[in-house]
Formats: sequence, structure tokens, C-alpha cells
Amino acid sequence: MIDQFQNHVGFTHQSQSLSEFFLNPGRYLTGIFLLMFFWLPPAGLSAQEPGQDLKQPINTPLFASDEPLEVTIEADFKKLVATKDAEEPYYDTARLTLTGMNSGQSEFSIKVRARGYSRRVSLCDFPPLLLDFKKDDVSGTVFEGQNKLKLVTYCKDMDRYQEYVFHEYLIYKVYNILTDTSLRVRLTHINYIDRSRDRSVAENYGFLIEDIDELAERLGGEETDRLVPIHDLCDHTALDRFTIFQYMISNVDWNIGQPMSHNVKLIIIGDSQPIPIPYDFDFCGMINTSYAAAPPNLPIQSVRQRFFRGFCRKKGEYEKTIQIFIDHKDEIYKLYGEFPYLSESVKKTALKFYDQFYDVITNPKKIQREINEACPVNHKHLYEM
Repeated sequence: MIDQFQNHVGFTHQSQSLSEFFLNPGRYLTGIFLLMFFWLPPAGLSAQEPGQDLKQPINTPLFASDEPLEVTIEADFKKLVATKDAEEPYYDTARLTLTGMNSGQSEFSIKVRARGYSRRVSLCDFPPLLLDFKKDDVSGTVFEGQNKLKLVTYCKDMDRYQEYVFHEYLIYKVYNILTDTSLRVRLTHINYIDRSRDRSVAENYGFLIEDIDELAERLGGEETDRLVPIHDLCDHTALDRFTIFQYMISNVDWNIGQPMSHNVKLIIIGDSQPIPIPYDFDFCGMINTSYAAAPPNLPIQSVRQRFFRGFCRKKGEYEKTIQIFIDHKDEIYKLYGEFPYLSESVKKTALKFYDQFYDVITNPKKIQREINEACPVNHKHLYEM
């Protein structure tokens, strides 16, 4: 039944871009209405107030502290980098050593491989990594409860790329401030030892990202690989927070639903609709990496130009979500102000970019123009039909 209605929405072919929908919404409205009729759960299954989380987080040791970890990873990095763009990345045995820890096990036998796609295949000299721990080896250590961990690495051994890492880390922390339904991170200083050459090949900062299964478990839910036909079929409280956040950091590099999900995971908690969990922010305007470019099929010229991708809502709905961002403004600015690894001038530039966002969301006329009237489905709201 659902397959029949997907044809009305027009997202059945991988080659079609979701942005076509944003620019030409009218042709999809019949399909959207039918899809919502068949996909939306009964009323009352998602009745939480905007900003209210479903369960308080349970801290694991790794993410219970903001103090940077000091780590040495020894592996055959020469071979790992040489094979990073292979269809099946090379998996190597490695040794991870914690330095600066006062107690507990400090050395771990792990497996490591390149991960991701864009940064692994075309953008980076040194790819992001996946660290695979043995669960039996991490009991009673800072890695207790961990199995597979994503490590965001330096990409290129240049100062500006190290800044990119810090900016992306802080963006994850901003979303942590806004909601518990977010991936936690731990800043990590890494010394990379190439086993084949018996020497250090790089030493700089990266960060570890919470596994999506751990996030789902601490919130009493589970990840789902099932794609929603359109992103408006997600939990509206979580989705509206998600889309305002993406607007805040000026990020359009994401997609929820068919034909494919991109830089978003979905979790389900009890009878809730899917809750979107964002990740990978290196193409957002807040970071403004040298390789980030505005998609040619969206009406923006630069990634620094904000473009709202949320669906239309009843009058006053987005204002409720916006209040969450206003309430947490001081905490977000304090996060940047107290972060010691970026220069004052870089932090000033970052906060100025956030100032532009807050200038919009604290001005009713600008909210109306930039969000309420900019939503891609400009019609009488579906829920008022």
C-alpha cells in the first residue's frame, strides 16, 4: 500500500534530489497527504511539550567528563591511508594506549579502519576512523560499555583543519545543551604511531562520538533503519528542534527519509514516531570548511547563507521551539567563551554568526519571513485540512 503512494510523492528513484521537493512542493501535496494518513500513528502517541525529553540520560564513563582524553594509537597507518578509498576499507589490528590516566587499564588491543565516505574517499589525507573494542577488555575502564566508536580525525595536517575539528565538536555540544536526544562526544588528543615506520605520523586533536545504539539504549529506545517517506512523519517536537538547529548552524547537508537518509539516524522510543539524530556537520556554514559548497539546486549561494528546510506548521508552533534556543543562549555562548582551544578572534567570529541567528529568532517579523513563510510547503497546513 505504501509503495503505491510513494509514486505520488516522487522519491522512488535514487537520482532524484529531495531539494526538488522543496523547490516544487505543489506536485507532491496529494502524495504527502496520503502518506501522512497511512504513516502517522494515532493521536496522543507523541504528546510531549517542545523541548521535553523522553528520559534522562545515563552517563557512561567515556562521556561523563569533558576533560580531553590523551591517547596513542599504534597501527599500520601507511597501509590504512593507502587503502582508504577502497570499497571495503582495510581493517587493521591496533593498540590504543591511554596516557595521563591515574588508574585502571591503560592499554587495549583494538581493530581500526577508515570510515565514512566523502572525508574518507575524496576530501581528507587522513580519514576518519572506526575503533572496534572488545567489550570484555573494557570493563572497569573509561571505555566501559563501548564496542565501536567513531573517531573524527584531523583530515589534513594544517591549522585550519584542526579548527574545523574543534568547531564540529562544539556543534555536537550545542545540540547536547538543547536536547538529550543527541550524540555525545569526547575531545581526544591523539598521537598516531605508524607501526610500519615505527614513528609518529601526526599528533593533534579529534573527538570520539557516541554510538547510536548506546544513545538509543540510554533513552530506552532503539535505532530504526526504516526510512520515512518524508521527514515530516518524524516526531514533531524532535523534528522542529532538529530543523531549527540545522538552520542555526546553516546546514543543508542532511536528508531524512526516502530515497535515502543522509547524516541523520532515527530512533524510536516506545510508541513514538521516529526521532531524528543529526551528525556530521563539516558542510555547515558555522564551520565553513574550504571544501563546503552550497548545493546548486537550492536557492543559496554559500553555505553561510541560512536556508530553512522545516515543513510548515500552525501559527505559533515554531515559536514554541524557538523559545528553547532562546532559553539556552547564555549556556551556548558560555560553551564557546570557555573553550580554550580556539583563539579569541575565532570564537568572536563564531558567536557573531550565532548573533545573526538570534537576531532572526527574537524578531517576530523576521521569524515570519525567514521561517514561517520560508517553509517549503506553502499551503493551508495539512493538519487543518
